[in-house]
Amino acid sequence: MPRKSPGAKTKGLGAELRKLRQAASMTIEQGAAAIGKSKQVVSRLETGQRSISSDEVAGLVALYATAGVVTSAKREQLLTMARTQDDPGWWELQMPGLTQESATLADYEDSATSITSWAPLLVPGLLQTVGYARAFMLEDGIELTAIEPRITARLRRQARLRRPDVHYLALIGEPALIGDDAIDHEQLDALVEASARPNISIRVVPMTAMPRIGRTSAFLVLDQPGPAPTVVHVELARSGAFLDEPALTEPYQRTVARLATVALDETESLRRIVQERDKMET
Repeated sequence: MPRKSPGAKTKGLGAELRKLRQAASMTIEQGAAAIGKSKQVVSRLETGQRSISSDEVAGLVALYATAGVVTSAKREQLLTMARTQDDPGWWELQMPGLTQESATLADYEDSATSITSWAPLLVPGLLQTVGYARAFMLEDGIELTAIEPRITARLRRQARLRRPDVHYLALIGEPALIGDDAIDHEQLDALVEASARPNISIRVVPMTAMPRIGRTSAFLVLDQPGPAPTVVHVELARSGAFLDEPALTEPYQRTVARLATVALDETESLRRIVQERDKMET
């Protein structure tokens, strides 16, 4: 199961080293001998269960380079990853209102190359406006003193989508677009603006086409770099669950594929969002 942050960074680096070792047709034992460690330690390095020092990375990379599978650019990339793997992200800085689960999610979002969300009933958190998020937190009975810190943390998570190194696909159920007040109108305005950003795709799933399997809980699929495992975050009431074993994540990936076959394309989705927004005009 996924570990507490900064596990995503360590897992990504370990997966890159495992990929190089396999490309070099070398065994774990050979890698262990090169850095003076046991094969169990190298196995833990490759699976992200143990932090990797720059010296260990340098030793392994030097070994794999003898097989001609490591470029100078790749060597520098891996050494940089090793040096910065323990640098704290914003989610590790004792931020009020940020639970450990949210910190772990922010960590996985930060390293993800692509993020796909399925939100059958509400606009997904990464696209929510402050007013929309606050309204649902109030409805959920969250204490007033806890709401603003939570919103601040969510805005920090949303900043991830402003970086071009991630693609975000939001599959949104048609019921999430229904509303009748200024908060809902502002939220749909924000969706229109977000759809214009090159790394964001928004697709609406019509209620009449929504498969039964898609009516379950909202979830996020976070594809990690290189051979690192895909992580799924399943939303529960006031909490969530992380999954990273293929047998557990594959059903969610199949659900995404199925939803994508019935979702409106981006142009039609934008048209539907604008139509629903304009119904709220007074």
